[in-house]
Amino acid sequence: MVHIRRARRAKITAEVDRELPGLTEGERRRVLEDRLREQAAIEAEDFVRRREQALAEQARREAARAAAQERAERERQTAAAANAVRQALPCEDCGLQRSAGLCEACGFRRRTEATIVEAGLIAATWSADLDDPGNVAAVAADVRASLEADIERARAQFLALMEPGTLEADPVLAASALAFTALQAAEQALPEYRCSALGRLGQTEEAEAEARRAYEIEHRRRWYKYNPHGTDAVAAATKAADAARERTAEYLLATRLEQLRERAVARTETAARPPWTNRLPQLAARLLDGETAGAMMRKHRAEPCKSPHTAYKPYSACARTNANAARACTTS
Repeated sequence: MVHIRRARRAKITAEVDRELPGLTEGERRRVLEDRLREQAAIEAEDFVRRREQALAEQARREAARAAAQERAERERQTAAAANAVRQALPCEDCGLQRSAGLCEACGFRRRTEATIVEAGLIAATWSADLDDPGNVAAVAADVRASLEADIERARAQFLALMEPGTLEADPVLAASALAFTALQAAEQALPEYRCSALGRLGQTEEAEAEARRAYEIEHRRRWYKYNPHGTDAVAAATKAADAARERTAEYLLATRLEQLRERAVARTETAARPPWTNRLPQLAARLLDGETAGAMMRKHRAEPCKSPHTAYKPYSACARTNANAARACTTS
């Protein structure tokens, strides 16, 4: 600050000397003091103005911050109230109280059902006539039977590992554990169905034609011109053909799955939802969570699990190689 004041005093002194060169020393000092006082008054006024602006800006920011905090608190309270109401809702599927609309076990069951449906659609992409809904439904039913057998075996293994009385102590937890076991069994089988479908689709005419085209294109590269049948040329052409076959299989799988999903959605939209008068007897006859777990455990203890044979079981070996993942799948 001192050097700023000295620079300002020197500037004003130079202006006085330039504008009033004939002043005596006393007059020069008096004029200089007057101008310094005027400059100090201007600076004080500017300082007050800037301070008022800063205070106003600070007040505006504090008001905005308080309004934002108040709005956030209102939103938090609204969300908490909505969450409390949602938590108090019973499960839509089993009726368990205070399940936020869907209990954990029923959530696992829904995911298991979606996985089973997805596996059925994947199997139908290569083994069914996509224009025949009955054929697609038959394939999906066979896949469902196979996956349900896998789920039954997984549940039986899970129950065999549990100590007697462990699941009976908490039926809700038992139902959730059994539902999660079923979900794991279905999710473990889904990649096998996908790999199986890629292997089958990789043998279609479209995939073979694309593989031949890629083989010819790579084989005609100019750097293989003088030795077209050499080891390097054949290996590069084979690799390109395998990659093209895999891309075609993945494209066919994606397009056929999309086609099947669109048709399934169209059928679902056209189907009318049954009225409550028809649904209430079915809901009344449904077992609750504890009864479901108890019935499941009694069933597994009373009779062994039987696994029906299905023609749409995934390949037993499904290893991916560097050349082509789809062709690495071998049937059991």
